[in-house]
Amino acid sequence: MQIKAEKNNIDLKTFISEKLKISRSKAKSLIDTKNIFVNKKRTWIATFLLKKGDIISIPDIDLIKKESNIEIIYRDDFIIAVNKPAGIITDKTSDSFESQLKNFLNNENIKAIHRLDKETSGVLLFAKNNKIFETFKNLWKEKKVKKIYLSICHHVADFNKKEIKFPVNDKPAESFIEKISSENGLTLFKIITKTGRKHQIRIHLAKIGFPIVGDKIYGPSFIKEENLRNVKRHLLHCYELSYPCPFTKKNIIIKAKLPDDFLVFKNLMKEGKLL
Repeated sequence: MQIKAEKNNIDLKTFISEKLKISRSKAKSLIDTKNIFVNKKRTWIATFLLKKGDIISIPDIDLIKKESNIEIIYRDDFIIAVNKPAGIITDKTSDSFESQLKNFLNNENIKAIHRLDKETSGVLLFAKNNKIFETFKNLWKEKKVKKIYLSICHHVADFNKKEIKFPVNDKPAESFIEKISSENGLTLFKIITKTGRKHQIRIHLAKIGFPIVGDKIYGPSFIKEENLRNVKRHLLHCYELSYPCPFTKKNIIIKAKLPDDFLVFKNLMKEGKLL
């Protein structure tokens, strides 16, 4: 939805509240999602003063509501693997995926073994109890877990493979990226991380000039194309996770299918319907 400001010096929160006929607190919550654009520039300051003629792009509220879809993609005697949807944090809060899975399976002992960013989708592992959790933690410490991510990024890559060694939060960080395809000004990458720093992939891709589409922190603030502005989360998906089971010694490979928003955008990219 695009709306033109009809007067000067009305703040963004008040403007959205009046136009959508919602409370100011709900308008503030909508602004806090960082999905509002003013004159094609991402804007998340509720007190931002609009000028007459400014074009405000507001997403469909239904598109940014949190969804709690529990899709179990693998389980054994030790762990449960889910395909985590975007828009929900991994653990630590009452509305986290961990809490929902505990309720869903009626097991208070379930514990997240690792984390994905709130907006990142894909393979996420949970231990069935704390003893299993402690055992699996060693796999991460010993770097025996391999994770493969997919992402759609701004700009066309002129290389096929690249190794990125750039510190994240003053700690060494390594990522290996491989171009799958480049079309219509965007690139689909496969990423393998050797380290697991917070926001590592997002930071590394932005560092080499290929920020992830939809990234509100490391991506561009000004976005010309409407379809790109309409992406509500960063398009990063943990597609595959593999590890040697510490109990059975078998090599476990778990894959998570791409979510609908990623698939839709990937198809638009391929069909040349982005602009």
